[in-house]
Amino acid sequence: MQSDSDVEGAQMRAPSGAASGVTSGVGEALAADVAGESGTMSPGSSEVEALRDVPTLADIRIDDQQMASFEEFRATFAASAGEAAAERLTLGCVVRLDRGFPLVAHQGGVLRAEHAVAFAKRDRGCGDALPAIGDIVAVRIDPAHDFGVIEAVMPRRTSFARWRGKNRGERQVLAANVDRILVVQPLGGGRQTGSFLRDRIARALVLVHDCGAEPAVVFTKSDRASDDEIADALRVAQALAGSEARVLVSSATEREGLAEIRALVPPHTCAMILGESGAGKSTLLNALLGHDALTVGAVRERDDKGRHTTVARVMCKLPGAYGVIADAPGLRSMTLLGHEAGLARAFPDIAQVAEACRFRDCTHTHEPGCAVRAAGASGEIDPIRIEAALALASEMRVSAQSLDPDVRL
Repeated sequence: MQSDSDVEGAQMRAPSGAASGVTSGVGEALAADVAGESGTMSPGSSEVEALRDVPTLADIRIDDQQMASFEEFRATFAASAGEAAAERLTLGCVVRLDRGFPLVAHQGGVLRAEHAVAFAKRDRGCGDALPAIGDIVAVRIDPAHDFGVIEAVMPRRTSFARWRGKNRGERQVLAANVDRILVVQPLGGGRQTGSFLRDRIARALVLVHDCGAEPAVVFTKSDRASDDEIADALRVAQALAGSEARVLVSSATEREGLAEIRALVPPHTCAMILGESGAGKSTLLNALLGHDALTVGAVRERDDKGRHTTVARVMCKLPGAYGVIADAPGLRSMTLLGHEAGLARAFPDIAQVAEACRFRDCTHTHEPGCAVRAAGASGEIDPIRIEAALALASEMRVSAQSLDPDVRL
C-alpha cells in the first residue's frame, strides 16, 4: 500500500540529465517509461489509455487572481532567469499525483513535471510545501528536456487539508481549488447507527466549511439499506448539513442517483470526493465516468471497512457537459485540530445563539444561563446539530492539548 510519504518522496526526486535549477536523482528510465522521449504523453502510450479521463486545461477554471499572479511571477522570473527562460513559462494544472512526477495539464497537452529547487528548500512539514492536485502552477517547458519544471504555485481559491497526526500540527493539502466537496457515506453494512452517521458526516462538514468549499452529502450503496434506514440517514444528514445543502442517495449497482450527482458538477467547476476507505468512492466515480477507470476493493464483512484501493490523487473529467471530479485515497480518520472556523461555519445557528450565553466561555454542557441548551430544548435548533457540534468542539479542545507548546494553529 502506498503511503502519503511515498507519493511526496517520489515527487521530490528528479531524473538525471534534467534541466538546471531542478532537483535530480532518478534515472532516465522513468522518463522513457511514463512520458516517452518528449515528456508529453503520446497518443499510443499505455498511460494515455489509463488516463483518458484526465481533464484538459480548458476544463479547469483559472480565476483573475491566478492569472494576475502568473503574470507577476513571470515578470519576476524574467528579471532573475532571463526573458528567454520566462518565455517558456505557461500556466498548468496538476491533475495527477502518484509514485511518479506530477502530471500537469497545460495548453499544449499533458506532461510530467518535476519541481524547481525552491520546493526542495521549503520546510517539508509545511502543508503547502508541494503542489496538490487542482493547483494552478507556472510550469516551464523546455523542448530540450524530457520533463517540465513547476516553478511556482498560484494562489488557491480553496485548499482542502488534513492533519497528519503529529504533535507539530502538520497539515497536508489533498486538493486545491475545489468548488464543492461530496461527502460520501455508505448505507447498510451494520455500522450505520445514528451516532456513527452523525459523527462521520458532521466532522466531514466541518472540514469542508473550513476550506471554503460548498458541501453536499452523497449516500452510496442504497441497495443494501431498507427504506426506513435510508429515511433515517437522510433526516440526520439534512439536519447536519442544513436545509439548503444537497443530500442525495445513490447506488452504482442500480445506477441510482448518478444524474443528480453529475448535476452538482457543472462545467468549469471541480468537485472532490471525500470519504473513508470502503465508502464506495471509486465505485461511484467509475459509475459517473461510465467505465472502470479506478480499481475497487471489497470490504470486510465483520465491520464493513475497506482498504485503500486508490493509491493516486487524480482529477477526472466527467463525460458530457459537466466539470471535473478529484479523487484521493480514502481517509482512515478525519482528525479535527484548529478547525474552529470550520465549526462555526458548519453550525452558524449555534454560534449565533451562543452569543447570548451568560458566560463567555460557556461549554454548553452544564453552565447556568446557556442559550444553546435552551434553544435545543425549545426546538429552535435541532438537538442533532447541538450534539454534533458539542462533541466536535470538545474533541478539538483535547486535540489542541496534544500539540507542542510552541505550535500556533
